[in-house]
Amino acid sequence: MRVAVTNYIARFGAPDDPGGGFFSPLTEAGKVDQPGWPGFKDPLWGPRLMMRDIETDPARIAVVCGSSKGDLSALPSWSESGDFSWTADSIAHRVARSIGASGPVLSPNAACATAAHALALGARMIEYGQADLVLAGGVELPQPPLILAAYRNMHALSKTGIMRPFDARRDGFVAASGFGYLLLESEEHAKKRGAQIHGYLSGWSMKCDATHMTSMCPSGESIARAIEDALRKAGNPQIDYINAHGTATKLNDAIESKAIKSVFGKGVPVSSTKPLTGHLLGAAGVVEAAICLTALRNGVAPPTLNLEEGDSDCDLDYIPTEGRKLNVKTVLSLNYGFGGHIGALIFEKA
Repeated sequence: MRVAVTNYIARFGAPDDPGGGFFSPLTEAGKVDQPGWPGFKDPLWGPRLMMRDIETDPARIAVVCGSSKGDLSALPSWSESGDFSWTADSIAHRVARSIGASGPVLSPNAACATAAHALALGARMIEYGQADLVLAGGVELPQPPLILAAYRNMHALSKTGIMRPFDARRDGFVAASGFGYLLLESEEHAKKRGAQIHGYLSGWSMKCDATHMTSMCPSGESIARAIEDALRKAGNPQIDYINAHGTATKLNDAIESKAIKSVFGKGVPVSSTKPLTGHLLGAAGVVEAAICLTALRNGVAPPTLNLEEGDSDCDLDYIPTEGRKLNVKTVLSLNYGFGGHIGALIFEKA
């Protein structure tokens, strides 16, 4: 069974930032008016718009959606208002309520691999016949000072405010907010209802590296295993482009490069799109999935911005500065999170 992607929406940038970015085939269909579209400020508007014209038994619609820390980012407002009515799965059940879904509703929490795991779980639901449609993705709200202070104490945040993945001068990431959703269904179901297919989620893997709370095994072995599992699931296709996690931290970029090289050598173009989007934490996987689907559609691999000075620990083809026209048929997207969470997704051109 092939798992088709029949719609997607991804938004990055602060809720009140008109300069934020947006990826969706709905823009070409004339269904989204930028930048005044309400979905720029309301993460629930996207699901409503995606599902508006679809007639399906609500009991066959599933939702898999989470954030990097559950509702931890809402703690300051809870303490001020005394309103503790939210639960750890609030994002998923609010999305489900907004579209009237009464099938399975899950809210995974895998730090910065959350959205990647949500997509993998959603694809598995389709494969197992547990739902006809799955709305899968992630949401990340602006981080409160408590969380940013923790990242700063770990030296994970960039002191310059500029993300430079794989660059010798890289000094950390810039935290960002946003959301994204993919609509998944079987190829057969999509064709039966006449839906346009924008790509296929053909391979996925969810792993955990038990080495350390905030860093991966130095050899990159656990990441390599996840990549190999996803490749096997997809039937071992040739990968034309890799969207790396690329957080611009010293450890992540070096270990990730080592893992990619151990599987593919140096022949596959790689880039990190986080200098454009910021690090979307729990929503990173789905926004980067939307970027991958856009790359498949347009035949252009996105660049790694701000990469100017090479590093001997990062010696792959990172597509610096400018995008590159490629015959992109199959792409790999990678995400990792504190606690050792790993997500690997493979998308194929429709």
